[in-house]
Amino acid sequence: MGDRGTRHSRGAAWGLLAGPGGEHSPFSGPITTGPLLPGPASADGFQPEIPPESTVPAPSAADVPAFAPPGPVGIAHAALSAAGFADEPPATSPVAIDQHGSWSIEPSLRSRGPAYAVMAECLERQTRANARGRLARMLGHSPLHPEARSWYRGALGEIVVANVLSQLGSEWTVLHAVPVGSGASDIDHVILGPGGIFTINTKNHSGRKIWVGGGTFLVDGFKHDHMRNSLHEAERASRLLSRATGRPVTVTPLIVVVNPASITMGRKSPRVTVLPSSALKRWLVKRPRSLSDRAVAHFSMFAEERSTWHTAPVTRQDAPDRVARFERLRGEVDAARRRARLWLLALGGAAILVAPFAVGGVFRLLDAVLMIPGP
Repeated sequence: MGDRGTRHSRGAAWGLLAGPGGEHSPFSGPITTGPLLPGPASADGFQPEIPPESTVPAPSAADVPAFAPPGPVGIAHAALSAAGFADEPPATSPVAIDQHGSWSIEPSLRSRGPAYAVMAECLERQTRANARGRLARMLGHSPLHPEARSWYRGALGEIVVANVLSQLGSEWTVLHAVPVGSGASDIDHVILGPGGIFTINTKNHSGRKIWVGGGTFLVDGFKHDHMRNSLHEAERASRLLSRATGRPVTVTPLIVVVNPASITMGRKSPRVTVLPSSALKRWLVKRPRSLSDRAVAHFSMFAEERSTWHTAPVTRQDAPDRVARFERLRGEVDAARRRARLWLLALGGAAILVAPFAVGGVFRLLDAVLMIPGP
C-alpha cells in the first residue's frame, strides 16, 4: 500500500472514532521437511478453544490513561517533521532517508518485513565466518558460521509464517518484527482481526517432535522456555496497546512451529495455544468474532505506529541492505546444499555400479585363500 492508501485508512479510522462531523518478500515459499502429524486432541486436528490461561487479561480501566488524540499518530508526525519530511514516505519502503542519507523513520509498521531483527543477528555472526576455498565450494560445504545457524533457521521460520499470514483477508492487520522497548527486541508477529488480537512467537523446529502440556514445551525431549516467553510478549503487547489507545486491550499469545514432525498434547492443557505453521491460517479464520470492523480499525491505527511499541520513533536503519545481504547468504546456502546433494547422488550411483565387481572380487579372493589342494 502506498502512502495515499495508508493515510486514507487512518483517516477512515479517525472518522469512525470521531463520529459524524468529528475532526480528526523477496523470499521463496514455505520450507517443507518431513510429514506433519499434529497431535491436538480434537477430531479435526485443532484445539476447540483457546486455553483460558493463554489469554492475557487486559489492564483495568484504572491502569489505562485517558485517551487524548492525536496520540501515536501525532508523535510520528512530529518526528517526521523534525526529520525534515513534509509527508510520509511510501509504505512500501520501510525506510525514508534524509538529505544526508543516514536517518530514517518507519511511519507505518505495515511496511516492516518479517525477521528484521533475526536477520541482523544472523548477519552479524556470519561476519566471523572464514571464506570458503574453491574445493570447499565445489564440494558444497555450507557457508554458514556455526553461531549463525540458529539465527538463520529462525529467520527462515519467520518468513514461512509471514507467507501464511499474507493469505489472510483484508479484514486482518498483520505486522512483522514489531520493535518493543528501547533496544533491538521485537515480537515476531502481531495480528489484529475479527477473531481478536494475537502475538505470534515463531519457532523453526522443522522435522522435530514437539510435546506440550501446561507450561512445558519439549523439543525432541528437551525443555524450552517458549511458553513463558510467549506469555510475557502478550502481556507486554497488552500493556503497550492499552496505554496507546486509552482503553483495556486483551492480547492472546500463540506459538507457531514451522513444519514439525509431530505435535503431541499432554493431559494438561497448554498455557499457550501451539499450532503447526500449516494450520495457522485455518485456525485464525475459524475463531469466533470478538472485534467489530470498527474496533479492528481503531486498534490497528495505533498498532501500526512504531511509537506505540518503541521509545525511539526515529532510528538509524539499513533495511534494504540487510534484506539484500540475507538474500545473498540464502542463495549461497541453497547452492551449497544442492552441490552436496549432487555429490551424494554421484557417490551413491558409483557405489551401485562398482558393488557387483567389488563383491565378485571378494568372492574370488576368498576362493583362492580357502581352496584346499587336491591329493
